[in-house]
Amino acid sequence: MQKIIDSEVVRNLRGVLLQMVYDNHREQKPAPSVVVLCGALERLGWADLSLNQLVTVLQDLKQRGYLSFTENRDRRSGRLDLVGIAITPAGRDLVEGTREDVGVGME
Repeated sequence: MQKIIDSEVVRNLRGVLLQMVYDNHREQKPAPSVVVLCGALERLGWADLSLNQLVTVLQDLKQRGYLSFTENRDRRSGRLDLVGIAITPAGRDLVEGTREDVGVGME
């Protein structure tokens, strides 16, 4: 499994994820889970991305104030699930181009 180490790849992935969640919001679809986003990313060519790498990038976007979600951890298995992934007003501003963040690749 290839590790994401290139900062440009991570920057672009942040932008792709924000755009996906933004589009989901605009279409008023239910907020996705990390598993749903992982499947969608695989269909877009991000097949080498592990679930743990995706969780890390989603947590980063939450810390930046662009996404919100609930973290559910199974006590027995230790597995972490992110559910109800939604874009915040700051995240919408970034996607719409009224805010800039050099750490997020919005193309």
